[in-house]
Amino acid sequence: MCEVKDKLRVGVVGCGQIAQIMHLPYLKELPFLEIGAVCDISKMQIDAIGDFYGVKNRYLDYQDMLAQDDLDIVLICNMDHAQVAIDAATAGKHVITEKPMCFNLEEADRMIEAAKKSDVKLMVSYMKRYDPGYQWALPMLKSMKDLRYIQVRDFGGDFSINNEIYDLFVPTDIPEKVMKEGQAKMQAALVKAVGKDREELSRAYSLLLGLSTHDSVVMRQAFGYPDRVLYADVYEKTFVVAVLEYGSGARCGFESGLLMGGKWWEENLTAFGTDRVVEVKFPFPYLRNAATLVNVKEMDGGAIVSKEVVASYDEAFKREWRHFYECITEDREPLTNGEEGRADIALMIDIIKAVRV
Repeated sequence: MCEVKDKLRVGVVGCGQIAQIMHLPYLKELPFLEIGAVCDISKMQIDAIGDFYGVKNRYLDYQDMLAQDDLDIVLICNMDHAQVAIDAATAGKHVITEKPMCFNLEEADRMIEAAKKSDVKLMVSYMKRYDPGYQWALPMLKSMKDLRYIQVRDFGGDFSINNEIYDLFVPTDIPEKVMKEGQAKMQAALVKAVGKDREELSRAYSLLLGLSTHDSVVMRQAFGYPDRVLYADVYEKTFVVAVLEYGSGARCGFESGLLMGGKWWEENLTAFGTDRVVEVKFPFPYLRNAATLVNVKEMDGGAIVSKEVVASYDEAFKREWRHFYECITEDREPLTNGEEGRADIALMIDIIKAVRV
């Protein structure tokens, strides 16, 4: 386990959109963290990012980066997380990985075991779990009486809007062969999770991992793991509708898909009980400091009382980095540890396996 210091040095693997928009700016801003190295398969990328953030240690191979002794944390933002996380943990580095944690349960188990064996922290970057609006609503969600229905909805739009909001660097020196090899490896890992007989559903499974694990983790934190998947359907290759059972008296409607061409984003968690209705409305996740809105309806003496709450404009990505730092320096387990990431992968597999083929 690396020595605890006042300021922890972070090595970043993968310098694409999510690293540029959310992680790197906060690693630069937060006083207890420092960007110690950047790594990407694109030399253009690491040079552009390295120059912008003043990082001299730049690597094309993450294995070379792991040999840098003064790195405390490895942030994984590339396409395929599992082996990087395993090797980083084995090298004694704490690991925070973007979602999805990995592509199948075997990979998840290997990541968890590597972190335990090296006594390092493993955290999945589920920033919505650290969102101030969700954290404000969580005790209310947990204490609801006679919970009857949960609605989880996540429909994303055209991510090209990010290029209108931010000045992003997009490299042009990545060989097409390298991209195809990476995609083929990822596809094999996805099929391993859902089975060869459901290979045609692997695209929907990939979308669930990339889009909906954020939603399943906040759902599970509030209400626990569902008893079973009663029904699931995949249509138009990427749209998923599922019905989950929570005991005999409650159900969850779980919906997701990509509405490409539009620039909207709809991501809500709504719970219906006999005493109240609570809706958590998450903003576009790439928009810094956008507020999550919490809408509450309750009965008061026969009257309906409604209120909208903005708990804070603090950024969820920044809050999760504060949490990870505290977990390392105070030897605490992350709220979104490897086991939590594994549970979300297991649920996505359950949904896909419930689809009639």
